Amino acid sequence: MLKPASGNCNLRCTYCFYHSLSGMRESYSKGLMSEALLEDIVSKALAFTGEDRLYLSFQGGEPLLRGKEFFKRAGELVSSHKDTSLVIQTNGTLIDDEWCEIFKKYNYLLGLSLDGAEADNACRVRADGSPAYPDIMRGVGYLKKHGVPFNILTVLSRAVVKDIANVYAFYKAQGFKFMQFIPCLKPLGGQPYDASSYPTEKEYAVFLKKLFSLYLADIKAGDYTSIRQFDNFVRLARGEVAEQCGMNGFCSHQFVIEADGTVYPCDFYCLDEYDMGNIKDSDFAALSHHPIAVKFIKESLKVDAKCKKCAYFKMCAGGCKRERLDVAKCNAYKEFFAYAMPDLKNIY
Repeated sequence: MLKPASGNCNLRCTYCFYHSLSGMRESYSKGLMSEALLEDIVSKALAFTGEDRLYLSFQGGEPLLRGKEFFKRAGELVSSHKDTSLVIQTNGTLIDDEWCEIFKKYNYLLGLSLDGAEADNACRVRADGSPAYPDIMRGVGYLKKHGVPFNILTVLSRAVVKDIANVYAFYKAQGFKFMQFIPCLKPLGGQPYDASSYPTEKEYAVFLKKLFSLYLADIKAGDYTSIRQFDNFVRLARGEVAEQCGMNGFCSHQFVIEADGTVYPCDFYCLDEYDMGNIKDSDFAALSHHPIAVKFIKESLKVDAKCKKCAYFKMCAGGCKRERLDVAKCNAYKEFFAYAMPDLKNIY
């Protein structure tokens, strides 16, 4: 995962975990990634993966702030490597015709951050506090116009959780077929936050059951829509491994590279204490054995003894290390799995 514009962003979403995370570091912004550094990263990544698949994800902040030439260069660097995926997670507000031509030419997959219909996007605002929704939907229009593939990523604020039936109906009406719903994470380090933005455990349980019922009804009607979390629950119910990070109950190597080349083990832990050094001075083989990386993964394997006794442990395994800190989900998942397990086992 590359952070080409560091934590810099043209929006000021009230729940942004990377904004609060960057504020805990000695330097909030790591600047803008140079093309020379990008070339070094791609060269070392290809050497590390060999013939295996290479997955490059560009996130932020807002990665498109780095500019069009940077992403053209990224596309050029991997154009001869057939097993490479280029993914950009963006708020969509900067997208225009020229951006879409770049996305199409170099086969970028876009992740678009959107929290439902207009009223659900109260947390997504411009720097002046005005709604970002019109700009985001303009970006959606450009992506549709050019046939650029994109998925929807939605943060589960309290507003979204309580309005999920309408959110899902809106997404279906827009023709969105690939959706991901992620927890609204409270800031680390005791930083202040607006508690009203975060759903309660009971609200989260109701959300899971309601959305799953809609997901299941569409499958039965022959109108499958991918909801990443539920797709992975189906895999786990069948005894398979989840593909989504954090859903197998332990961490794996995720090299997150900030704009200046600093490497961290996880997007949720881009803090000074997890600084693994600079990719300019190392390579991925060495970084995979870095003491901080090894310690980080070992820490994720520590699961509360009572979790291991849970009837649904194989479906959760304690969950994502970061989410364990502050997302009230344990009882919500128990309630959800009691409701959904028969269907999860027999969907396909």
